[in-house]
Amino acid sequence: MLITASTEEMPESSIAETTSRRNRSIRLAVATSLVSKAGTILLQLLAIPIAWRVLGPEGFGLYTTVNLTLATMSLLEVGIGPALTHGLTQARAAGDEVRQRELGSTAFFLMLGVSLLAGLALTTILLSVPVTSLFGESYGGKESALRPALWTGLGLFLMYFILNLTERIREGHLEVASNNLWGAVGNVLAAALVGIGIWYVPQVWFLVLAVHGAMVLAKLCNTLTLWSKHPLMMPSLKFARPLIARHLFSDGISFSTCCLVTGIVEYNFCGWLVGRAGGPAAVALYGIFISLTIMQLGFVVMLSAPTWPAVAEALARNDRPWARNAARRLYLFGTGFALCSVLGLVVLGPWVLPLWLGNRLPHISRVMLGCYGFYFIAHVWRHLNHTMMIGTGQVGKLVRIQLLESVTVAVLGGIALHLGGLEALLGTMGVLIFSLTGIILPEQVARALRKNDG
Repeated sequence: MLITASTEEMPESSIAETTSRRNRSIRLAVATSLVSKAGTILLQLLAIPIAWRVLGPEGFGLYTTVNLTLATMSLLEVGIGPALTHGLTQARAAGDEVRQRELGSTAFFLMLGVSLLAGLALTTILLSVPVTSLFGESYGGKESALRPALWTGLGLFLMYFILNLTERIREGHLEVASNNLWGAVGNVLAAALVGIGIWYVPQVWFLVLAVHGAMVLAKLCNTLTLWSKHPLMMPSLKFARPLIARHLFSDGISFSTCCLVTGIVEYNFCGWLVGRAGGPAAVALYGIFISLTIMQLGFVVMLSAPTWPAVAEALARNDRPWARNAARRLYLFGTGFALCSVLGLVVLGPWVLPLWLGNRLPHISRVMLGCYGFYFIAHVWRHLNHTMMIGTGQVGKLVRIQLLESVTVAVLGGIALHLGGLEALLGTMGVLIFSLTGIILPEQVARALRKNDG
């Protein structure tokens, strides 16, 4: 049962203190996120051009294929949805330590079990299904480079399943800044490993190990420091509860579906379609746009990541005006950033991208950049609405709306790719996002915040 606290039952000094803590947590998270994003940019600026030059377009295409394939596994990352963050926020607001221990322990053992089951299923697939059946005939003869990378990534991503739990717990404690700092450490370590190792081991599997292995190590350190600071979060079978596991599991499925399915469809499935249509070189170009999206969206996540847990806490404490103001700030920042970013990319992209990636990069016209920019603005707008739907506790409703959009994107995007190429695919995805979740979700968010007034 969820626990809520009302501001009507709290003294004004306590309300001011919690409000100040939320504001401080967001400011600190944004500041530390700048450090983390600097590490991410360093990693991308170093890893992508080095991999492109050393591995070549085809080798980089294989690396992109591995990343897209492994990212698909994130759909199995159930049990760490917003229900855990909301639950911890509400338990802390009520001072319920037992509930906090039950949530932390149950989530850990749930994720351990999911990781073991996912590992068994994916191992069976890798052992029994030929590479050409998974990725297409154009990947024939490349098994010796692809399979070691897939096995390396599989082990690392299964560790992600468990260690990502720490980030949800940090969000429940309004400690997103700690996630950012350890993320920065992982990025710097990965950049160092890529910069040093790519010259000695120019293999796809090593690039996967350097990038993702460093991040796993950083997440492990984050977990150990969390347990040290919050002993209640150390897992114990004594506090694992089947009813809580069922709630976390169902919420995790919804969270994974509504948030991660967008990446599965738009990054992985569409990337797979591009690969089957044009081979590794074509998917390498598509991977450049994916990397640009991840890098740019990271600046919006700087604010959205700490905002939604703070909105959840504000609603748990009945501080509705603060939640509305936080939502307004988030929308203004996100849309403003997206517009400025796209303008700069369309104007400067034809000169900057070849300087970044080298002369082997295929020609990218302003038309293609414009189509990508339109998609990116739609992508950011949807992310902002996802954030507020999660913060206002509407994950169940969000999943139904997002599934409709994603199915439509998968079908019509594939048709657009076949008829008009990559430009048509990007433009079609942007139109569909604005037409579906871009219209429906803002109204749902506004209605939820208005309802809280009553």
